[in-house]
Amino acid sequence: MTLQRAIAFWLGILTAVILFLQYFVPVPWLNHLAQPFLVWIIALTAAAFVLAAVHLWGKHLSKMTESAGSALLVLGFAGALIAGLLPQGYEAGLGQWLYRWLIAPGLAALFALLPIFLAYALYKHLQLRSIGSVLLALTLVLVLLGQIPLIAERLPLLAALRHDILIAPAAVAFRALIILLAVGLTLNVWTRLRDIIS
Repeated sequence: MTLQRAIAFWLGILTAVILFLQYFVPVPWLNHLAQPFLVWIIALTAAAFVLAAVHLWGKHLSKMTESAGSALLVLGFAGALIAGLLPQGYEAGLGQWLYRWLIAPGLAALFALLPIFLAYALYKHLQLRSIGSVLLALTLVLVLLGQIPLIAERLPLLAALRHDILIAPAAVAFRALIILLAVGLTLNVWTRLRDIIS
C-alpha cells in the first residue's frame, strides 16, 4: 500500500469512527468534533454533483446537432439552472412554472410507471415458480394496490393490510438488512486492518 493510499485509508477510518461515535454517544465535544467532518462530506458531495453535471452537460453539448434527446437535455438543464438562480428560485415565476408544469408531472409519470416495471421484473426474473416467489409477488401487488388513493378509499381493509405489511415485516426486514450491512462493513474494515498490521 502506497503512502497516499494509507493516509486516505486511515483518514477514512478516523472519520467513520468519529461520526459513528457521535451518533451513539451524545457528548457535546464529540458532536463539536464531528461537525467539520460533516461539513466536508457535504462539500465533497456537492462538488461531485457539480462535476457530474458539468460532465453530463459537456457530453451532450457536443451531440446537440445529432440527437434531439441531447438537445432537450441541454436546454432543460440550462432552463432549470437559470430558473434556480433567479431571486425567487422555484417559489415563483419561471421556477414555479417549471416545477408545476414539467418537473412534478414528469415525476408523477415516472412513479406511475414504477408498478409496470415492477410487474415486468416479477414476471421476467421470478417466473412465479416457487411458493416464495408467489408470496412475494402477491405482497407487492397488495402493497401497490393499497397505495392507490381511489382503491384505498373504497377498500379500507386493503389500505390497512398495506400499512400492516409496511410497518411490521417490511420495516423489520429493512432494519435487519441495515444491521447486517453494518456488521459486514465492520468485518471488512477489521480484516483490512489486520492485513495492514500483519
